[in-house]
Amino acid sequence: MMQENLAMHWLTGQTVITYRTINRFRASESIKGITRELYCTFSIRLKQEKLIEGQSLFIDGTKIEANANKYTFVWKKAVDRFYPRLKQKELEYYNQEIAPLIDQAVERDTNQEFSKEEITELQHLLEEELQNVEDDLTSANEKETLSRLKKKRRSLKKHRNRLKNDFIPREQKYENYYETFDDRNSFSKTDKDATFMRMKDDHMMNGQLKPGYNIQIATENQFVLHTQIYPNPTDTKTLIPFLDSLPEVIKPSDYIVADAGYGSQENLDFLDQSPWTGLVKYGMYEKEQKKKYKKSDKNLENWTYDEEQDTYTHPDGTLYAHGYIRRQKTSTGYIKFSHVYHSTDPTYRNGKKTLWINYAYEEQKLKIKEKLSSEKGAKLYGQRKIDVEPTFGQVKANLGFTRFSVRGKSKVETETNLIFMANNLKKYNKRSKVNER
Repeated sequence: MMQENLAMHWLTGQTVITYRTINRFRASESIKGITRELYCTFSIRLKQEKLIEGQSLFIDGTKIEANANKYTFVWKKAVDRFYPRLKQKELEYYNQEIAPLIDQAVERDTNQEFSKEEITELQHLLEEELQNVEDDLTSANEKETLSRLKKKRRSLKKHRNRLKNDFIPREQKYENYYETFDDRNSFSKTDKDATFMRMKDDHMMNGQLKPGYNIQIATENQFVLHTQIYPNPTDTKTLIPFLDSLPEVIKPSDYIVADAGYGSQENLDFLDQSPWTGLVKYGMYEKEQKKKYKKSDKNLENWTYDEEQDTYTHPDGTLYAHGYIRRQKTSTGYIKFSHVYHSTDPTYRNGKKTLWINYAYEEQKLKIKEKLSSEKGAKLYGQRKIDVEPTFGQVKANLGFTRFSVRGKSKVETETNLIFMANNLKKYNKRSKVNER
């Protein structure tokens, strides 16, 4: 392109840059800080030209496939299952094979598991014992003694090699796996920062998991102002760290707008305490607007509540009495409380039917309904579909960005920033030409 395209001739000052130079630039650590500053500078420029107002941010996420083989998975559940088996096998092997053989048996509980350090120490002990046998062999003369010592030497070598080539490498492997997981449930051996997720592009229609990254973006007027990469397959746990990562220049003055994928109690509580007004639907919002649900027995508004007795009555007449308050702690450390009501009819599903109500979350839902039913809230939330969602379509369809070409979170972040900034510049150029006319 740099040899044939006149525009590229002008941009590069007639210097032909090789693809290796471009790849080194794209994957270098120094460009990461530059791209972050570029987004801040670009945001200021957009405000100066009144292409954005800086009042609202529209947030959404998409999953992009990593540059990794889809069959190089490591599952945390599998490691959790196989690692204790290894520990048990080590213990049995020591008690049955090694302890009767060596003179200096390790003083320990016969049911206590071995650590990696203890296995290594045991290997050294076997090597010492092996050296003692070698010394005895040089001074032994009797045929029976020689035969016994040689047999013991073979056994010691066998057990030492088993520890050295089997148990210790597997211990190290599982230790590395747990360090790599880092609160994730899976990773790819090819790109250890990638997590296995279900992608929208499922051509086999079998829900196949592929290694990928969750890209979160914040937009206004279809310009991407901020990006972040997360290993979470869902968007719920990404909102708070994403908002915390916003530079001061990009932070909106009024509204944060996002879809129902972000509508957890923790996120809504965070937005209530933030300086912004959150326009974020919760999971059941759309279903609750339907006529069928409004008449359904599942709708709590159709139940009768007795405030004095603290009981709920089902539309069919079944009474639910308050049992206890359930305290739950999420994986992020957020604590929520649910009131559990039990059916008083022992014949109704064996008396095990329960009703769970999170009053704090229900109160948040009412606030969200009120915000979204207002003229301003409805207009802004409706704008979300034509603001943030088309950006992903433009990047995937027009720029052909459906899979990363680099590995590692740091390099992936850089490539993401470059791709979305390229889309921003195309859009900026188009808007500028329209304004000139």
